[in-house]
Amino acid sequence: MKKTIFFVLGSFFVLSCSHMKKPDYPAGNEIVLQWEFIGNNVSENYFSSVFTLENRSEHTLGNSGWAIYYNQMGQGVLQESVTGNVRIDHINGDLVKISPLEDFELEPGQSVEISFHKSGRLVKKNESPLGPYMVYTDAGGNELAPVAIEHYKIKPFPPLDVIYPLETSIPLPDAGWVYEQNRHQLLLRPEKRRIIPTPVKESYSGKAITLKEGLMIHYGEGLSREAGYLAKMLEEVMGTAPSVMQSSVGGPNIIQLLTDKAKVTGDEAYQMIGNGENGVMVTGRNSAGVFYGIQSLLSLLPVNVWANPEPQIELESFLINDGPAFEYRGMHLDIARNFLEPAAIRKLIEVMAFYKMNKLHLHLSDDEGWRLEIPSLPELTDIGGYRGHTSDNRDHINPNYGSGPLPEPGVGHGSGFLSRETFIEILRFADEHHIEVIPEINFPGHARAAIYAMEVRYDRLMKEGKEEDALQYRLIDPEDASLYISAQNFDDNVICVCHEAPYLFYETVVEEVIMMYEEAGLTLKVLHAGGDEVPHGSWTGSPICKEFLESHPEIGGAENLQAYFEGRLLEILKKKSLVMAGWEEIAMKKSDEGKWIPNPEFADDDMLPYVWNSQGEYLDLGNRLANAGYPIILCNVTNFYFDLAYNHHPEEPGHYWGGYVNTRRAFELIPFDVFKSTLTDRYWKAIDPAEAFKGLERLKPEARENIIGIQGQLWSEFVKGGEMMEYFYMPKLIGLAERAWAGQRAWGSIESIEKRIEAMNSAWNEFANLVGQREMPRLDYLFGGFNYRLPPPGALIKDGQLFANIDFPGLTIRYTTDGSEPDTDSPVYSGPVELSGKATLRSFDTRGRGSRVTVVD
Repeated sequence: MKKTIFFVLGSFFVLSCSHMKKPDYPAGNEIVLQWEFIGNNVSENYFSSVFTLENRSEHTLGNSGWAIYYNQMGQGVLQESVTGNVRIDHINGDLVKISPLEDFELEPGQSVEISFHKSGRLVKKNESPLGPYMVYTDAGGNELAPVAIEHYKIKPFPPLDVIYPLETSIPLPDAGWVYEQNRHQLLLRPEKRRIIPTPVKESYSGKAITLKEGLMIHYGEGLSREAGYLAKMLEEVMGTAPSVMQSSVGGPNIIQLLTDKAKVTGDEAYQMIGNGENGVMVTGRNSAGVFYGIQSLLSLLPVNVWANPEPQIELESFLINDGPAFEYRGMHLDIARNFLEPAAIRKLIEVMAFYKMNKLHLHLSDDEGWRLEIPSLPELTDIGGYRGHTSDNRDHINPNYGSGPLPEPGVGHGSGFLSRETFIEILRFADEHHIEVIPEINFPGHARAAIYAMEVRYDRLMKEGKEEDALQYRLIDPEDASLYISAQNFDDNVICVCHEAPYLFYETVVEEVIMMYEEAGLTLKVLHAGGDEVPHGSWTGSPICKEFLESHPEIGGAENLQAYFEGRLLEILKKKSLVMAGWEEIAMKKSDEGKWIPNPEFADDDMLPYVWNSQGEYLDLGNRLANAGYPIILCNVTNFYFDLAYNHHPEEPGHYWGGYVNTRRAFELIPFDVFKSTLTDRYWKAIDPAEAFKGLERLKPEARENIIGIQGQLWSEFVKGGEMMEYFYMPKLIGLAERAWAGQRAWGSIESIEKRIEAMNSAWNEFANLVGQREMPRLDYLFGGFNYRLPPPGALIKDGQLFANIDFPGLTIRYTTDGSEPDTDSPVYSGPVELSGKATLRSFDTRGRGSRVTVVD
């Protein structure tokens, strides 16, 4: 409430002042800023770009009194390359500042070009500078209110061959390349398979089952919630809700829900039988099994009824026996980097449940935001829950990812948090869908928002003369002179693990989270402690840690302080009967030779590593931890990081540091032999796994049982709101759900590379047809419809004919030959077309929504 009042009064003050006196500096609509990407210099490892700054005001911009701030990820600007009489400085994270030099002057009506080189390579439009704003200072050097630059434009990117010059040996992501990627995609009419994820066994007899007016749902003891869910879903496709009652009677036009531990073996397993004489019977090992049987029943409904409800629905008689391969089938959602609204979280829960996933790993804290209200520590959300321009991070956290200068929620995506009440509602909603929410509080790195929130608390209590209380939750050593830079370019994001305050802080937060679960009527079982990406150099300049290490020589130096910290957290969580989860680093330590190895100390404890690093020499990391006795969750960056772009086209949003991840990458993972499913590099160029991964550790047969689950990850640096969130995770989530539920398929065990690839291509083609012909049309309307990614068609012109294909056969491809952009009235591509010039193509869903345009000449 305090923040809301501040925002309202602040806005009133600004509006009032604007009527009193025009400011003596350019307003936000009087500054025009353009940015242009020039290209990549591969040999010298930098890219070039240029800002054009235009002054449309009556005031001169001189050599002091102003600065431009913006966000851009990546490495630092090469200062010697900067032109335009300005300097460009990295502030922290991805925040950058342009400030004038002594000779700078920009008079009214003039413009200036500010060109510069930046280390590394740029290939994506979402890597452009974002959220620019002006900050003016008065004669005394005091900052005035920040002003958003209203007229900011990113100019069109250069041609693909400038972004990917010949020296890179990277194929251009043009229409021909996409066509080649889809060369195995043939249109099928799926008949044997109808359900995703693939059941253990499904068969259909050809005889009809009719669901019609008067439909009844009869349920056994303990299944009222599942029966109510099914009634609600059937009402959406039939127009009227079936009647629901507790009963053991079956028969025509009756759907019966039962649990029977003798009939169905395996947790979450179910059997479903449907025929005209006996209606439909869903029998589960437990209520979760019944719930997943309901999802399969909903999957069998004709796809068209989701768009146009029908009072009478016909199905084909069926017999399905099914159960999951993995007990943990998860999805990770980061709401810390950019805040994502509760409605988007609930929608993700709904679609996860539809595809039989059962764990939502909710990333609640990071450097850029703290997103869960902790009433006893209000500064966590009062400060850490907001981003905006700040000189000292004492009022809120500085902007990141283009979140802009103003901290008001809803202006950008930097501010916002889950209140205690909202989080409890989400917990209950997830439980209704048989999904367990696993909260993550990330320490000891990725802790910047918490650090500054607790510094504000420290300052407040010190002013009140309460030094003991002030120090109680202080997370840093104020004398720490350690030099480090994190993966996200922060130099102040690691807590001090060598004094007691952080442990008391963590325990306090955990206790409040436990109480939220209890109020929701649930029990917190697993808490994710983060633990990833602690930068090298942390703690090396801390006097507190120096003294601590001298007193504890058994730790072995600053590089093993993280292992010490994880052990302390494990003790705290074990006392509360909690399993300690965390990224793989929580289970690693430095050997005497300086190599990262599984830490034998925690292998027999309640510690659950989530293994994300599957790149190059670390592809065997999951194998090593499982072989060492750890239960693990496979979160392979190369298959399951859904914030990685679908491909390397500059218009395709997302990261690419870990390669590119599309739906097939998720589908094709071979969990028990990841070497067999790693056949290409990040640009789909073939590699020889036997040679590339020589010397890496194989999974022992007896360690298979230690791989207890699979999880997809959606980090939110590039995710701005629910619709963009859906674009990133859908349809990738369908491939993830397939692998998590159906497990390793027979083709994964084929030793011959050629035969395995052939079988994998055939399996993928069948799966892709199901996605294109059944899943995507349903997703157009299910739970209000999804903004899933529509793949642009592949295309080439050969011998005067246009050939086109698509990732998911069954999607409609439309084309034009006059240079116009295809719409829903354009011709449908159904086969080769005679063509003498250029063609423009798009794919469309059943709602008329179109993909990005493909052009082939």
